[in-house]
Amino acid sequence: MPRDDPITEEERRANSATDLIRMRLERLQQNIDKPAPIPTKKETLRAPKAPLEFVRNVVGSSAAAGSAEFHIYSSLAFGPFILSYLYYRDWLTPVGMMTILKYAGYLTLIGYGARTFGRFFDETNARFLEVWENESNKKDDNNHAALKKYDFELLNVTPDFEARPNADLWHLQPEVTEVGAFTRGLASWAIHAFGRHLIYPGSMGVLKYMMRPNLNAARKLLVQNKNGQRVWIKTSEGDVLDAMFLRGTANLSQNLVLCFEGNAGFYEIGVMNSPAQLGYTTLGFNLPGFGESTGLPYAKNTLAAADAVMQYAIQVLGYRPENIVLFGWSIGGFPVSWLAANYPSVKAVVLDATFDDLLPLALFRMPTFFSSIVEFAVRNHMNLQIDKLLARYKGPIRLIRRLQEEILTTAVDDQPENLRRATNRINWLLKSIIRDRHPELIRNLEPQVDRWLDMSPTERLMHSGVSLREESQQRKRLFDACSHYLIDFDANHVTPLDPQFFNIPEGRDSF
Repeated sequence: MPRDDPITEEERRANSATDLIRMRLERLQQNIDKPAPIPTKKETLRAPKAPLEFVRNVVGSSAAAGSAEFHIYSSLAFGPFILSYLYYRDWLTPVGMMTILKYAGYLTLIGYGARTFGRFFDETNARFLEVWENESNKKDDNNHAALKKYDFELLNVTPDFEARPNADLWHLQPEVTEVGAFTRGLASWAIHAFGRHLIYPGSMGVLKYMMRPNLNAARKLLVQNKNGQRVWIKTSEGDVLDAMFLRGTANLSQNLVLCFEGNAGFYEIGVMNSPAQLGYTTLGFNLPGFGESTGLPYAKNTLAAADAVMQYAIQVLGYRPENIVLFGWSIGGFPVSWLAANYPSVKAVVLDATFDDLLPLALFRMPTFFSSIVEFAVRNHMNLQIDKLLARYKGPIRLIRRLQEEILTTAVDDQPENLRRATNRINWLLKSIIRDRHPELIRNLEPQVDRWLDMSPTERLMHSGVSLREESQQRKRLFDACSHYLIDFDANHVTPLDPQFFNIPEGRDSF
């Protein structure tokens, strides 16, 4: 196996997601000032030229900060605490409320006044508004491309593609259980107040505010250095997705790798990089509420986004499902599995560091007395059962297990490594796949799968020999199936996938 390049070795030493993002952004910052190719075609756009910074955030830091604060204080999760504090301070009186409204009005006036003043005298904003107006009035087809040179909130923009609703799509029905009105109401409040933020932290206003400058810089590099094509796709739920298309080398361009990020991942610095380094043609996008994509990442919005991107790949880019590879990391395995269930003719499915079911992970991390509410909330609002979705897909599939996984396990940190590795939820997904596709192999031998998962590569090689005993032959075939469907990657959850571990699997019916 070839040695890892210095960048990969450095990223593997990251202790946390924060360290990893810091490393990658520092490299981006070092390259951001490198000169980009200068277009030779004469500018035909009537509007003024774009600013020197090809991609620039014209919204402004004050607007981003205001958006972040709005997301914090408008969240239902903070409502009871804010009201309790106001009551304790005796501010819920008419006089107290008037005082609060007065100071809130002052702050709002100062904030919007400063932003308006700054934008009024900013040349970049003036150019942006002129391009925006021309695009809104459809004065020139080139205005749409010029508008993509700016970074702004994608509200009321003209999308490049609008997906159509498809009533024939299959959805996993939520498991409705008999619970009282109080439990039902509390579960609904919990999932909307803080549950969605825990499941999809990348959609939180604070994180978006902190990441926006870095994402803008990374997006700039994709466009300038890799000839990326920025695309705006509107879903059937009305969300506008910010997507990026990278064309690969000629010998690999016949296949398209559709990339799905994790719960705090963005296409600008996400999993799309691994297949792109190998020369594959890739299409990545940000989930609703992530980056510049609009909306919120509820289950129906996430699936609508997945189908919209799939429709774009088929209808606009011209790829048949047979030439599309679905690649998902972490919670991105959910939309990937759902697409595979609805488009069973896709070329292959590759799932990196994913899980079988969200519920065991949620129950492990929440207090025991909250379990009934957690179960109802997950099953009826965020029913991410990847194993049941993949049961409807029979094509080629590859699972990538992280040996140092720390997110998708149900073991405490101080437990031995082999115990933590044994509780990786991707292990259950492997057994589910074999159980659905090869029930004769796993019958009465399911503990042998756990045994194989605990083996080192050398031990697995030793058990791959020929045996004359019928039971040993069945076990060998079972081990062959395990090796076919799952490979190990010695890294933690947030380490970028080494490109050499990205391989498009081939189908196999028997072992």
